[in-house]
Amino acid sequence: MDRRRFCILLLAGLAFMASPSLVHAAVSPAAASLGTAAAVNLAGRQRMLSQRIVKAYLMAGQGIAADDARAILQESIEQFESQLAALKAFQPTPGVRSALVSLEGAWNKCRPILASSPSKAGAVALYDVNEELQKTAHSVTLAYEGVTLAPLDHLIGIAGRQRMLSQRMAKFYFYRTWELYDAAADMELHLSRAHFTAVLKQIENSLLASPQVKASVGRVWNAWGPYQEALFANREPGKMRRDAPRVAELSEQVLAATEDLVAQLVEQAPSAQH
Repeated sequence: MDRRRFCILLLAGLAFMASPSLVHAAVSPAAASLGTAAAVNLAGRQRMLSQRIVKAYLMAGQGIAADDARAILQESIEQFESQLAALKAFQPTPGVRSALVSLEGAWNKCRPILASSPSKAGAVALYDVNEELQKTAHSVTLAYEGVTLAPLDHLIGIAGRQRMLSQRMAKFYFYRTWELYDAAADMELHLSRAHFTAVLKQIENSLLASPQVKASVGRVWNAWGPYQEALFANREPGKMRRDAPRVAELSEQVLAATEDLVAQLVEQAPSAQH
């Protein structure tokens, strides 16, 4: 699992968001462009972390790549809280402020469950509150997109959602291996696969996609093929559990590829040019 590259990209994003130039109650158009591109990226990563956290929780509870699972769980919780603090430092509109309040409230419902050792009862308790967390993180992302309505901000937003879907599919896969919410998890797996494929094509065909972005899309396609095959190779929970370590590893590889894609798009934002 290439967590090192993911963490480098994440820390770069946090350093960017922590820049004093982003922390203003009222911002100029140039500053807003700088802030919103970075904030859309960061808020979109919160969506992803909401799913990655539960993926790792379910893995740890079932003893699937347990050491990696515990490390990913702790790392992701810390990243989520650090990024939430960074986003709260840049609240350019009432809509953003309101969305962040909802996100923090949803996080406060998840946090006590995550503080206990992973268990099947905890996985049940997380199911609905984690869906709320993902939805509120999505609302925060849309609120930042709405600050300028810049087409590139929107493209960054939907590319960032690919990161979330990569982890969402793994999350529901591991709900199925634990024989929890089987029908609902199976449905969500198929919906997420369809959306991931459709949006990747949309990004690839976008007039805003530079050659570098298109190359990144190609790398996502390459990572997506084996992951998709592993996710849908079996429908019986016992056989799915046999393939679980590979699914976990491939989910991280697709995440790294989608993170790189988003980074390429953020680099295109006017505020990123020097």
